[in-house]
Amino acid sequence: MEQKEIVKVEWLDAQSGFSSPLTIEELEREEPLHSFSIGYLLKEDKEKIILGFMMFGDEGMFKHWQLIPRGMIKKIVFLKEDNSDKGKELLHELLKEESS
Repeated sequence: MEQKEIVKVEWLDAQSGFSSPLTIEELEREEPLHSFSIGYLLKEDKEKIILGFMMFGDEGMFKHWQLIPRGMIKKIVFLKEDNSDKGKELLHELLKEESS
C-alpha cells in the first residue's frame, strides 16, 4: 500500500440531546463542539474527507475510520515525520492542544 499522509483536522461537530428537557433559550445557547482528529488521510474530495486509524499490515485495512463533511472542517494541517528535538516539541504541543 502506498504511504498515506498524516493530518490533523480541526472541525466543528454537530450535537444532539436526549436527556432532561431544555427551554428554547437554553437550546439557542448551544454551540457546535470544537473537535480535533489526527489520522491517515484516506480520501479527500469536495464533499468530505475520510481518516483512518489503526492500520493493519500492508493491506490497508483499518479498524477505525472517520468521515468528516467538508462544511464542518475549519482547518487541515499535514503532519510530517520529524525525529529531531524540534519535531518532538511540536508533537508535544499538538497533543497538549488536543487535550485542552
